[in-house]
Amino acid sequence: MSSEEALSESSSSSERTASSDGLSAEIAEMQVDTGRDHEAGSSSQASGQDLSQITRGAWRGSDVTQHEIDWLYRSRRIPEGVSCWLPGDEIEPAPKPGEYVVFLAHFERGFGLPASDFFRRFLDFYKLQPHHLPGNAIFYLSCYATFMEAYIGIRPTRETFAHFFSLRINSVQGTNIPAPKPPVQCGSCIVGKRQGSPFFKFDGLESCRAWQETFFYVSNDGAPNLIDLPAYDPAPPRQVNWKYSPGSSDPVTNRVVRYIEKLKRETDLCSDDIIRTFISRRVLPLKRRAHKMCEMYGPGDPTKITGLPLSKKDVVRKAKQICKTAMPFDWEWGLRPFSSTNPPPQELTDRFPGILSDRRGICRKRRLDRVDPDPYILWRDLKMGRTHLSRPGKSSSEAPGSVDELPMHEVHEHVAPLRAHAGDEFVERLSPLLKKKKAPAPDAGSSEDPPSKRFRTEVLAGKECGKRRLKGKQMPTASG
Repeated sequence: MSSEEALSESSSSSERTASSDGLSAEIAEMQVDTGRDHEAGSSSQASGQDLSQITRGAWRGSDVTQHEIDWLYRSRRIPEGVSCWLPGDEIEPAPKPGEYVVFLAHFERGFGLPASDFFRRFLDFYKLQPHHLPGNAIFYLSCYATFMEAYIGIRPTRETFAHFFSLRINSVQGTNIPAPKPPVQCGSCIVGKRQGSPFFKFDGLESCRAWQETFFYVSNDGAPNLIDLPAYDPAPPRQVNWKYSPGSSDPVTNRVVRYIEKLKRETDLCSDDIIRTFISRRVLPLKRRAHKMCEMYGPGDPTKITGLPLSKKDVVRKAKQICKTAMPFDWEWGLRPFSSTNPPPQELTDRFPGILSDRRGICRKRRLDRVDPDPYILWRDLKMGRTHLSRPGKSSSEAPGSVDELPMHEVHEHVAPLRAHAGDEFVERLSPLLKKKKAPAPDAGSSEDPPSKRFRTEVLAGKECGKRRLKGKQMPTASG
């Protein structure tokens, strides 16, 4: 790590410490209230309930392979100074001292090591663990960070995030479980858009299940902190600061709200533009980077995981692997994100002084990649789309008629033929019924011959029309 990066890391850690020490009395009161809620929620576990049979949101081991770990290294989602360890037969993570628990499903949705300063402050402020956040929550955080950096030009803050999003507990469901119901083991914190929030709407995957089966362990090899995550704690979240909302007390948040309303009123910016931004730029929003997205430049930018671009179709395919979207293959930008060649205008820099004060500028370029380390991978290969289909051999869980144009096809092997199940006699009877066109009989006449049956004609209102003779039908009567 260079001296500039070390200085940035130390300054960011000092900012986190200062911000955490300066909590207001209102937030401290919220902590007391949420602590009481946590005590009430954990009382069901202390009452001796047997939750071992519950599978929703429970640990079920890990199926991460070494091939997937190699992909994380090649795509620069994990730096070389971090070691990875595959889990054994344990159902629940059991990291050794100095090891951290991470998830492959999080790396697929914009997370990377070392974690960004915003993501670490987010975990510290809400007292959360990575296993408390499902895959869709990581996707929402990535979209929020992308908008703040690429369409405004400032760093994401917890005040603005708390104004747009809220946190709620994901409890164990079941009629036989008395209230208050305990939280699930994995994905117990659900991130959702606040009611009435002006922020753009994003839809995560409804089939994003079994993401907790993608956990593995990482550890630092040297002195620099290349992970920046809290130590693993298997306890459920304490719901600290979950009710926090800055309201109209934060001036930066108020400017962001007014700017979003202006963008919706004067431009064609949509949620798909935000998703396309971090996918097409090959950047990880929740990873610590040299500069913001509004300062990115060219294929040699060190903040990219690869310098090779993606086609429009591949951008759509990657987007559908992590979210639910109706993005067409021939998409066009509603509003282009900022970059070094498309900087924020003067009006925006006057409204947000942090755009220029937090500017890093162009960093040292690296050589271009000859082969894309993060290519588009077909859905039948579960390296990128594992959360769509946790095990091979199952059909897709997407609803029929959805916007998803890339369905998974189930492969049936060793299927016995119909003749073996039904017999020759049934197949011979069934085959004439399946024929759409029957061959003409040998004694059939030509098509020019008159029809075998003719109807009598009569003249009505000066026109000749056909007339059928209908035989009268008699209702059968009972003999007794």
